[in-house]
Amino acid sequence: MKAELHSAEDFRLDALRSYGILDTPREADFDEVVKVTSAICGTPISVINFIDNGRQWFKAEVGLGVRETPIDSSICAHAILQSDLLIVPDTTLDHRFCDNPLVVSEPGLRFYAGALLKTAEGFPLGTVCVLDFKPRELDDTQKSFLRLMASQVMKLLELRRINATEHLARVTAERLLKENQMLIREGDHRVMNSLQLVQSILSLQSRKVSNEEARAQLDMASNRVLAIATVHKQLYLTGSLEEIEIDAFLNRLCESLKQTAPPQITALNVAAESATLRSDVASGLGLLVAELVTNSFKYAYPAGEHGAVSVEFKITPSGWQLVVSDEGRGLPADFDVDGSTGFGMQVVKAFVRRINATMSFSSRSGLTEFQVNSI
Repeated sequence: MKAELHSAEDFRLDALRSYGILDTPREADFDEVVKVTSAICGTPISVINFIDNGRQWFKAEVGLGVRETPIDSSICAHAILQSDLLIVPDTTLDHRFCDNPLVVSEPGLRFYAGALLKTAEGFPLGTVCVLDFKPRELDDTQKSFLRLMASQVMKLLELRRINATEHLARVTAERLLKENQMLIREGDHRVMNSLQLVQSILSLQSRKVSNEEARAQLDMASNRVLAIATVHKQLYLTGSLEEIEIDAFLNRLCESLKQTAPPQITALNVAAESATLRSDVASGLGLLVAELVTNSFKYAYPAGEHGAVSVEFKITPSGWQLVVSDEGRGLPADFDVDGSTGFGMQVVKAFVRRINATMSFSSRSGLTEFQVNSI
């Protein structure tokens, strides 16, 4: 006699599949359960059985030698319709099983006892069951043990599901992080291309303008866009989204800035101690270095004079210090950083505020030095 479907069969099957147990390889934890259960109950057959759609599948078994059988011949399919243990002392005397192929022919099953594998929501997944080839009974101790083994199997299933969920969450998080990094990289690449395009347009426009003042303004704007693009490119090349090795970053940045140096600049020297900074601080420092170095390129050495520009970064007891200096003619005697209304110095002060730092300067003929210290 074929068992009826469970009253909530669709939900029951969803619950079963949520554990990801079906069609998995044999595992020692489950194999041990059936071995011990068979020994305690004194039966030649013991099975951890799950009732799937159209079949019963065995996670572990002793005495059967198969991993699944059709649902039509399943005794456990009847067991999951019960509220507790199903015990059949003699299958030939039970109208549900007397015509069962497993009873009337090989292997000739005569005894069955099954304890439910039931979820916390009450959905039966299958059984831990024992079978024999002769009629018999279980004593109270064996019945209690069968229930205990069913409870242990459910704990194994729950632990397995938790581990699978954690693994899935971990894999999903890693995948999302990689996708996010790829999107950021793609965005960075497009930003760099856009900045380079703007810089090229400004340079072309500068060459077409006859007015010297207008050309100077276009050149200044072009250089600043180039500086920003250079900083962005060097941050992109570091390969990090959160922390930057500032020494490598400043060396790369200044190597790029050298390409824009006018003929009177003999060198751009960099001395940077090894340190790791947050990417937002590193980018602010990069923009600050680009602005100060570009200003030195433009103003430090008048026509006919030559010299170097230097960038130094070091770690101090209170944080870090950046120094950008040149050996040129020096700033005007009345130069005042705080009172300066020039666009270039306004940009420098904005970058200093952005990275939560302070700035001071000293200047005389032969040495101009801007010093920036973290707060």
